Amino acid sequence: MDNYGRVETLYQGTVNKSQNQTTTTNHIYLHPGERSGEFERWMREIGGLLQIDREYSALKPLLDLIVAVLEPDRIFLIPHPAIEKCDVKACMEIILILDGWKYDLNRNEPIVRSILELVCLRQSIIVFNLFAKKEWEKKLEKEYYYYMAHCRSKFLVFSGNPYRLIESEDSSIENSKEIFSGKFNNQITKTERFLEKCKTLLSDDEVIPDLAYALISSCLKQIYSLVISTFSLDIPVLSGTCKELEEMAARVLPQLRRQIKKNIDNYPTLDVLDFENFEDDKLRMKSRIPDMVELERLFEIAKITFEQKMVVLFGREETL
Repeated sequence: MDNYGRVETLYQGTVNKSQNQTTTTNHIYLHPGERSGEFERWMREIGGLLQIDREYSALKPLLDLIVAVLEPDRIFLIPHPAIEKCDVKACMEIILILDGWKYDLNRNEPIVRSILELVCLRQSIIVFNLFAKKEWEKKLEKEYYYYMAHCRSKFLVFSGNPYRLIESEDSSIENSKEIFSGKFNNQITKTERFLEKCKTLLSDDEVIPDLAYALISSCLKQIYSLVISTFSLDIPVLSGTCKELEEMAARVLPQLRRQIKKNIDNYPTLDVLDFENFEDDKLRMKSRIPDMVELERLFEIAKITFEQKMVVLFGREETL
C-alpha cells in the first residue's frame, strides 16, 4: 500500500512501562504516508473492525454507529453480569475517549449525551462515561486509580489512535484494586448503621411523614455515596438530589439505575403538607417514598455488583 501509507499488524499482549517490547492488542494501525487524506479515510473505515467477543456481538451495530457519529479516540467496554436472585439484568459500561478539540465536554457534554441517548434509544442496560482525550491521557499517565483499572487493553474494543495503549505496571493496577476494596468496605459499616437506625425509627406506625422522608432520603443518599466515593470519579459534591446521585453511582455500577421506582425528590415540602389529615399524608408518603425493603434491596445490589465488578476488572483471587 505504497500509495496509502503502511499497514502494520501488531500481536496480542500488553505494554507495561517497565517493558521494552512492542506488543499490544490485535488492532490494525495505519501509519500515514504522503497522502494523509487517504490515511484519514482508512482510519474512518477501519472503525468497523471492532474487536468484540462473540457474546457481545449484538452491540457491534451500536458501536459502529457511535464510531461513525462521534469518531471517538478509543472505546472501552466493561461488562456487568446479571444478578439473578435480585432479578437485575446484565448491563454494559461503555467508556468513550473523545478528542477534546471536537468535543469540549465541559460545555458540550449534554449535547453528546443526547446523541448517545438517541443512538441507544434510551436502553437502560447501557451506561456511558465520557472523557476528553487530553485530560484522560494526563490522568492515565499520573495513574489515577479509576483510569488504570478501566482503561486497559483487555477492555479496549476500538482505537482510532495510531499509537498503542500504554498500561500501568501490574503492581500499580493491583494497588488500585486494594484502594477500591478498602474504600468500599470502610463505608459498608457506616451504611449498615444508617439503615439499622432508620429502620428502628420508622417502626412506629405513627411516624410523621416528613420525618420518614428525611430518614429515607438520607439512607438513599448514603447508599449512592458509598459507590461514588469508592471510585472517586470526577463528580460534583454529594449535595445533589437522590436522582442526581443515582445517575452518578450508575456511571460505575450501572445495575443501580432505576432500581428505586418512586421519585422521592418529588415529595411535597413542609409548607404544603396537610397536617390536619394525617391519613392523607401517610398515603402521600407511601406513594412517593420508598420503604425500607426497597432500600435494603438496593444496598444488597450495590454490594453484589461491586464484588462482580472487582472480578471483571481484576479477576478472581486464587485460593489454595
